[in-house]
Amino acid sequence: MLRGIILLLFVGFSSAVEDISLPVGSNFTVSCIGVPDVDLLFATYTWTFLPKDNQDISSKYETLDWDEPKLTLSPVEFRHAGHYTCVAKGQSIDGLIKLKRNFKLTVQDVPVQDKVLVVAVDENDVVMIPCRPFLETYTNTSYANAIWSKGDSKPEGLTPAETTSNVEDNEKVASRITWFAGPADSDWTILIDKAKPMDTDLYRCEVTVGSEKYTVIAEVVVEPAPPPRCLNHTQPWEPCPDPDSRSWRAIVSESLTAFSSHLYSKLRTTQGTQNLLISPISVASLLSHLLLGARGETRDELEKALSLPKDFSCLHMVMKMLRDETKEKLLIANQMFYNPKYGLREAFVNQSLEFYDMVPGMLTNSSEENVMMVNNWVEEKTKRKITKLVDSVEPTVDFILLNAVYFIGKWLKPFEENTKQSQFMTLSGDVVNVPSLYSSKFSLATTYMSNLKAQVAKFPLTGDSSLYILVPNTVSEKALTTLEDNLNENNLRAMVREMTGFRQEMCEVTLPKTKLSISTDLGSLLKRIGLSGLFNSPNLCALFAEEEEPVDLTDSRHQAYFSLTEQGVEAAAASSISLSRSFNTFSAMQPFVFIIWNDQTACPLFMGRLTDPREVVGEKKREKNREKGRGVLD
Repeated sequence: MLRGIILLLFVGFSSAVEDISLPVGSNFTVSCIGVPDVDLLFATYTWTFLPKDNQDISSKYETLDWDEPKLTLSPVEFRHAGHYTCVAKGQSIDGLIKLKRNFKLTVQDVPVQDKVLVVAVDENDVVMIPCRPFLETYTNTSYANAIWSKGDSKPEGLTPAETTSNVEDNEKVASRITWFAGPADSDWTILIDKAKPMDTDLYRCEVTVGSEKYTVIAEVVVEPAPPPRCLNHTQPWEPCPDPDSRSWRAIVSESLTAFSSHLYSKLRTTQGTQNLLISPISVASLLSHLLLGARGETRDELEKALSLPKDFSCLHMVMKMLRDETKEKLLIANQMFYNPKYGLREAFVNQSLEFYDMVPGMLTNSSEENVMMVNNWVEEKTKRKITKLVDSVEPTVDFILLNAVYFIGKWLKPFEENTKQSQFMTLSGDVVNVPSLYSSKFSLATTYMSNLKAQVAKFPLTGDSSLYILVPNTVSEKALTTLEDNLNENNLRAMVREMTGFRQEMCEVTLPKTKLSISTDLGSLLKRIGLSGLFNSPNLCALFAEEEEPVDLTDSRHQAYFSLTEQGVEAAAASSISLSRSFNTFSAMQPFVFIIWNDQTACPLFMGRLTDPREVVGEKKREKNREKGRGVLD
């Protein structure tokens, strides 16, 4: 029984005539060059054809209007029978070459019982069953008679309607049948509207023209409609099996560290050598809140991106625990705005309040009001360090998820108040004078770490946090890249563990006085860490009460602020969806990587790098504008 498409790709350089036999009505593709690993530059192809009626091979061939490397006959007809030749000319590694291929094509009629076309459709689709017999062009079909039937052992006669308009659904298939074109066009193709699984069967079209009879048989396979998208995916987030177990917290901390190093790695590979700043804890908190309403493949994708075990149910409990324990020193806040026409599931709203201390707000019909609502929330939570996260909210946006992180850590021993000018060497070799922080006697743990190829200093801060500054061996892009390549999860944890065991000593310290405010296209970054599914009909069935139309992630942004002053370190972030020396001197007056680590969460809060302090000069102007109430922030 013939089913499907025949695709022939021959292998070989032989110029001998190949015999190919094909059934009428099949599809046929043949390559001019038989060996697929032969590459020709500037290739030209000439196809010629000698019909089967001319048996003299020496006769003149007809040049086909075809200059492609492959010849396709679809469908194969009796008139295609004959001798074919293809000549390919082109440049190869061996010089100019010419390849020739000959084949003889025979077209055979196939017994009626073997001519079966398979038509597969989904439930509720329209089925098209073709019936266009291969008649000679001179055949008069004015008196043709066509009979359609369904079934094999006991065929049921079918009478298509004369109109192509849809007929109201009935249990009988005949009431849903119409002609596609009509017998007047010598086309007896039929359509079956709103296909049902019961329509799966053999269909026979018998066309009688005078004394000739032509039969087309089609096997229709109707695949049942998939179950509702949200079937068994609307239940609340499952409870943690053992809330008192300490192992859950360790799992989350390890996962957050792995996520942080992976996130920074993907970010830096797209940003060249410019200054970087991102808050992994902000992005992770945003994604974990989204995970609360995700199910199926979307849940799996989020858990994998966050480096969590599969079906890990204790995440939200631990995130709440970390937020509660650090709220006096670290602000982590979540918020959601949604279109009121899309109701939220009650369980999601209740669990958002329980785990993330968040009550959803409603979007309005005004884009300007929505922008103000989002930016006001961000400004409040970041203590005015970030005043504008979004410039616009498109009318098509139905859901906005926000997260803000604000951290301020003072030096346990402050720097000298008198700011001095020091020289900073950039990756290009330029030496620039910039304001710096200086202390001749600063209590500091510092060492050279060979696995990072960097000198590392740990600056203790208030709030159980520390600032780690990692300075490469030399001032070069290669040395900085080597450091960042080595900054994986294992080396990051080893650095924190080893630095905790080092005794602090008095050091002469010089750091560039820094303020960074950097926006990141979080959308492209999420795709790079494996979350492309969020942008293509994600399964958020436990979030929205009704999800007839899947909601896609269309915009995602992250902005972070970092300040290094005499008083200490101040940092904020907001995210949305819509040296080889070891003596007692430490200088970071060259490109370096920095990490703010919190001991209670046991993971990075912020990660970044400073390669050129001149890039942050513009921030001073923006700071002045904020003080004037103008709220300007790029």
